[in-house]
Amino acid sequence: MYLTYLHEMARSLGVKEVREELPASGNLSDTLHAATKVVQEYLSQSGSTPISFPSAFVNATGIGALKVVPDPTMYPVRGQTVLVRGEAEYITTIDTADPQLGSKTPIMYILPRVHSGTTVLGGTKDVGKVTAEILARTKRWAPELLNERGEFEILSVQAGLRPARKGGVRVEMEKVGEFLVCHAYGHAGAGYQNSVGSANKVVKLIESSLVGSAPRKE
Repeated sequence: MYLTYLHEMARSLGVKEVREELPASGNLSDTLHAATKVVQEYLSQSGSTPISFPSAFVNATGIGALKVVPDPTMYPVRGQTVLVRGEAEYITTIDTADPQLGSKTPIMYILPRVHSGTTVLGGTKDVGKVTAEILARTKRWAPELLNERGEFEILSVQAGLRPARKGGVRVEMEKVGEFLVCHAYGHAGAGYQNSVGSANKVVKLIESSLVGSAPRKE
């Protein structure tokens, strides 16, 4: 829901969306040259005002930054969540393992999706019988979601790789050849939580860099 909202807002502000595969040869300059060509071709074909060169790029490639930049400090962290029927009464987050269940994963969370009739249960960074562990840990904290058999009604199970980075998130400017780039990646499992703050910082960094690189008027 959040991503759909952001997508629709961007479109309403006039953002043009182009989907294209770009090379990830380990040379960021080559990737940016290819992206520039794609944008120029798109503008030419759509009848929009052409550009000779983009003002700036935002590199938000997530785990792809490992090869695109390349950034050797990037690494994947496996995560898993379970979507169940019903909305929990409270948002619950516990940052400690449950020794009674033999759990090694410190974090447990229950996130009701408002007006959707569903709740997200999580989470884990380990490989193994993770779904059973998530359900076992969350039962005591959201009993209102259990059916007459004392079980959750599972709608789906999601697993993915979080884009983690040694040293933390990278949101900073870099001059790559003739290109001005603002990197914004390495958020690990906190992409949603940090999205607004990171976006605001990206805008400020790019605005400051463009002002600083503009020719001075005599």
